[in-house]
Amino acid sequence: MRKRTAAADGGLPAAGRHRRGTAILEFAVGSGVLLAAFSGAFDFGYTLLQYNKLELAVSQGARYASIIPYDSATTTPSTGFLTAVRNMVLYGSPTTGTAPVLSGLTASNVSVTVTFSNGVPSSMEVSITGYTINALFGTYLLTGKPQVTFPYQGVWAPV
Repeated sequence: MRKRTAAADGGLPAAGRHRRGTAILEFAVGSGVLLAAFSGAFDFGYTLLQYNKLELAVSQGARYASIIPYDSATTTPSTGFLTAVRNMVLYGSPTTGTAPVLSGLTASNVSVTVTFSNGVPSSMEVSITGYTINALFGTYLLTGKPQVTFPYQGVWAPV
């Protein structure tokens, strides 16, 4: 019986003789890279989704603050005004709700700033301070972000 050689097969080695195990190695390397890419995309997407929900809530709170009657003679909002705006950010309603828009978000995270111009309210700014987004690979502390400002269009009725 004659032994087959590479020259007898047209210069090619016997099928698979030098490539055993390469498929499993390629799968291991490729799946590791894909897993890292998918995990990073998930982490980025989750963080962006949480920030987007927060930005929408802040925008609704600022819009609400800009159209309701402002009942303070100074830039310091009254307790009732501040509570209603904070509730709007937290629950999507001026009254206290059962679950906040995002878990871990509290009234102390919502900051309301009133700007006066010529002795009357001119704008309402709502922002988030001290809220942490817990993502898959890390945490992101938000201070002063998101921040939304609307011109005041409500009735000024100081008490």
